[in-house]
Amino acid sequence: MKKTFLPLLAFMALLLLVSCNDFVTNIAPLISQVESDRLNQQSQVKFLENGVLARFADTQDNMDVLADGLSDALFFTFDVPNATFITFQEIDEGNIRIDNNSVGGVLTNLGEMRFFADDMVARMDKITFTDQEIKREALYIGYLMGGLARYYYATYVGLNPTEGGGVIDAGAFIPSSDMYNLAMEKFQLALQNASTTDGGYEARVVNSLMARLELYRENYGQVASFASAGLQQGDPDYSGLHSIEARNYWWVQAGAGRTQWVLDPRFVQYINDDPKEANRIQITSLTGTSGTTYYRQDRYGDTDPLPLITWQENELMLAEAEIRNGGGDPLGRINMVRASHGLDPLTSADLNTIITERDKELFTTGARLPDERRFGIWHLGAGSWQYLRITEEEINANPNL
Repeated sequence: MKKTFLPLLAFMALLLLVSCNDFVTNIAPLISQVESDRLNQQSQVKFLENGVLARFADTQDNMDVLADGLSDALFFTFDVPNATFITFQEIDEGNIRIDNNSVGGVLTNLGEMRFFADDMVARMDKITFTDQEIKREALYIGYLMGGLARYYYATYVGLNPTEGGGVIDAGAFIPSSDMYNLAMEKFQLALQNASTTDGGYEARVVNSLMARLELYRENYGQVASFASAGLQQGDPDYSGLHSIEARNYWWVQAGAGRTQWVLDPRFVQYINDDPKEANRIQITSLTGTSGTTYYRQDRYGDTDPLPLITWQENELMLAEAEIRNGGGDPLGRINMVRASHGLDPLTSADLNTIITERDKELFTTGARLPDERRFGIWHLGAGSWQYLRITEEEINANPNL
């Protein structure tokens, strides 16, 4: 009996195997997810680019708000209506707990930005291109965003209060000095893939970012070299873009949408001293529950772009390099920036001038935190965090930490 049924059982098993295989291979494509291999097509490159750029915008605005909150540009007080985040208070005081989920959120965005950028670059060799310009643009964006992600880790993230740096793919901690080197490698690759038909704009963007990187690691001798090839007067800002679906975080947490962060009083004093400063320092007042008057930024609405790099910042970097290294016309550069806002020219300039002009010009861009560190003007006490702390989510998932 057993021998009689064996062929029948074998036939039924084979039929079942064939049927299952046919069912699996003919299943309809996913509608809520995209299989990875389906993105390895020229027609999907723009989709990949948009994903990288969207995560960059989310990272940029979150990072800039929290960095300005850790610096002396913003402060948090429960006296302001709708200010409720204890995590923001921790950042303001430089006493950041390991479970601070506001920092954890921006670190998640940053990690995804880095991964998306690197992943897009890796896919380019898997795609058959009929239009090489599509590949070039994707490589430029991928390397640029990959460099920016590493720059953000080096500049804003830290393992200890005065030790900046980050981790990649759950690897070992990479200190800021090494992370800046990795960022520079990516920027150089972006430069190699910059457009040759846009009048040099993409290349100038990269050079300005490399100048800033050298500025923040206090390698002032290299700043002028890169900034001289950077953005020029009249060049448009390179910005992170926002929409109703991805509102600018300045508006969401430090603006008209909800005010949790308010401005240090010196910003209204700048305007009181020279009303023309309102052209570049956009603020508005609000009243606390105690009756105290505070001021918040009024520069960004919910969908406004957030400048990453501008020609004005490039000129201030050149001016600082010339003051430190000698030569050039730093006063002329500073006054060119001021003139772009309708401000009167200054008659002299030194490093203190640079500190003040950067404070005004780079209002709400996250620049004040690294400036405080490198100029030696840190406003909090010893032992306070000068970087946004790597949180327990990363530490628990990473055996190297």
